[in-house]
Amino acid sequence: MPLEMSREVFITCAVTGAGSTQDRSPHVPRSPKAIADAAINAAKAGAAIVHCHTPSWPW
Repeated sequence: MPLEMSREVFITCAVTGAGSTQDRSPHVPRSPKAIADAAINAAKAGAAIVHCHTPSWPW
């Protein structure tokens, strides 16, 4: 059974990065509002799923 190419695309976005990404870039959102804003912007740009790593910061 040969595989056929699919043109369907499913876009995901990890707005808070992965692992220690948050400590490597000042552009990674940290506050709940900044994370929510980044998720909304990702959805507006076409992302179907937003994936977030939530640290145990003291809010």
